[in-house]
Amino acid sequence: MIKKLSIITPVYNQEELIIRCLDSIPPRDDIEIIVIDDASTDNTYNNVKEYMKTHKNIVLLQNKTNKGVGYSVNKGLDNATGEYVGMIGSDDYFYTKEFEEIIKSELNGMDLIYYDLRTNDGTMFKLTQESKVGFCGSVKFMRRDFIGDTRCPEIRAGEDWYFYQELLKKNPTEIFTHVIMKHYNFPRENSLSDLQRKGEIKWKLKIKNIYINHLWIWWKDYK
Repeated sequence: MIKKLSIITPVYNQEELIIRCLDSIPPRDDIEIIVIDDASTDNTYNNVKEYMKTHKNIVLLQNKTNKGVGYSVNKGLDNATGEYVGMIGSDDYFYTKEFEEIIKSELNGMDLIYYDLRTNDGTMFKLTQESKVGFCGSVKFMRRDFIGDTRCPEIRAGEDWYFYQELLKKNPTEIFTHVIMKHYNFPRENSLSDLQRKGEIKWKLKIKNIYINHLWIWWKDYK
């Protein structure tokens, strides 16, 4: 059983979806939620502040200027106090029952604990030793002592892949729970992933299409 878990949620202009995300995390004393508002221009920050009046396990941080997801995730990692750390996009959400199932399991001591996800069209992605690199984002709990000083590059997209590569260099112990625990809000009109998919954000973010690139890199190594 995980003794304490920190969930990191970077957020920018998600006033309509951030509360759904927070509501999906079990309200337990052994779970802290670290929300990093990346200088939102809508009511995201105020909505989370209001939510905190009835939910005491939330730490709300705010960037003075928009810094991007890499910077924000690192800020969350620097402030996490849990034995394990997990991450979730502010427009995604967890399946609460399955979340409870995993954190109550006897998984202590493993460096990386993977779970599966489902998308908006019902597609399910199974995390395995063969597929894990292609779906390297918020699909795992990570032992904080194992992470150590490793941090994301401070870029605005694809930071999770580079961060994950650094973790893999440490030869982690891993377990694949095969529990569908996360709902990945994709495809979603005008989300970062959707804009990348359409090509509206190109090399300005240094990655033309994160998911295709990830799978290609994995395929070359796998062959």
